[in-house]
Amino acid sequence: MTVTTAPARRFTGERLGISLVFLLAGLWFASWAGRLSVINDVFGFTGTGLGAFLACMTAGSLLGLGVAPALIRRLPTRHLLTYLPFALALSLIALGVAVSVMRTPETAYLTLFAGGVLFGILDVTMNVYGAGVERRLGHSILPSLHGFFSLGTLIGAGLATMTIGMQWYTIWHFGVVVLLMSGLTLWSVRLISHEAHIQRPRPPTTQPAAAHHPRYMLLLLGLMVAGLSFTEGAANDWLAVATHDGHGQAHSTGALVFTIFVGAMTLGRFTGGRVVDKLGAVPALLLMGSVGLIGVTLFITGSDMPVIAAGALLWGLGSSLGFPVGMSIAASRSEHLGPRAVSIISTFGYGAMLSGPPLIGFLADYLSVLTALWLAAAVLLGSLLITPIAGRSTRTLRPAASSAP
Repeated sequence: MTVTTAPARRFTGERLGISLVFLLAGLWFASWAGRLSVINDVFGFTGTGLGAFLACMTAGSLLGLGVAPALIRRLPTRHLLTYLPFALALSLIALGVAVSVMRTPETAYLTLFAGGVLFGILDVTMNVYGAGVERRLGHSILPSLHGFFSLGTLIGAGLATMTIGMQWYTIWHFGVVVLLMSGLTLWSVRLISHEAHIQRPRPPTTQPAAAHHPRYMLLLLGLMVAGLSFTEGAANDWLAVATHDGHGQAHSTGALVFTIFVGAMTLGRFTGGRVVDKLGAVPALLLMGSVGLIGVTLFITGSDMPVIAAGALLWGLGSSLGFPVGMSIAASRSEHLGPRAVSIISTFGYGAMLSGPPLIGFLADYLSVLTALWLAAAVLLGSLLITPIAGRSTRTLRPAASSAP
């Protein structure tokens, strides 16, 4: 018994440390996303203009996702998980200066692009590290890690709601967030080990079918995660704006609706592991995806606040499991593809999550913002149709070392 006690403690510390990194990443993301309606008014964006602004985040994140695997193999993981959050905090301060002081959209474009690059690198790094801890523990923890990301977005959205209601300037709001991010980073770095213990891919098998099957299933899995993430990203960036511009509510109400959404996401991710364990991955994804589809429909068609709020809640609950369960499935296949499996699914997921909102913005110029959001419902429906096939790549995790005496 004493043989396994020390590793268990170390894994628990590592899990808490990487959970804090997920939380601060979500806090950064929701801090500027929760203020999008205010930023939209400051710069006087059209739908295309706001879509271009969000596209800067998309382009930067995709660049970061692309270079992250090489950086992970060349730089100490602990350094990446320490310095990237501090750099993200600096980018948030720069964005606050661009909005509150300079009031120049070009500067805001540039700072959001830089923040996107940093966010993309951090995303792959923290997921690869989390997948390593998951393998050593022997049970799925990625849904709960993404629950901490959602908890961070909930805190960020709550702060945005409060500071908008108090009529704070954006830069003061972001300054408070930077202090929180700095404290969380200093706490997490004390718990994270120096290396992520990245598992190298196995040599290709001599059987062609076995060699190609994991990549084929990974492609289907990536498409499924992309569809579910598209719907999540649409809500992250457009719920507050659509509540204000589409439903005619106040800025603070838009921020509140966004807070309801991320609260439901947080609840779904912290409890989703039990749902998956009880029903299985595919039935759980189908169930939650259907709930999300109902939520999108209610939000778009709702004419009063209770229905709109209920739609946001169901939208968040239904979107909660797609990305983390997809990442967990990818991590379980890591002996075939190594950390590339995690980075590939992350690229699919965040690529769709971050490219969807600009596309909706472009459509909003020709249609209403609420009508443009029907695209999210259509993509979610398509993802649900391929989920039974993509989910065949699931399998049970086994611990790296048995805890049995």
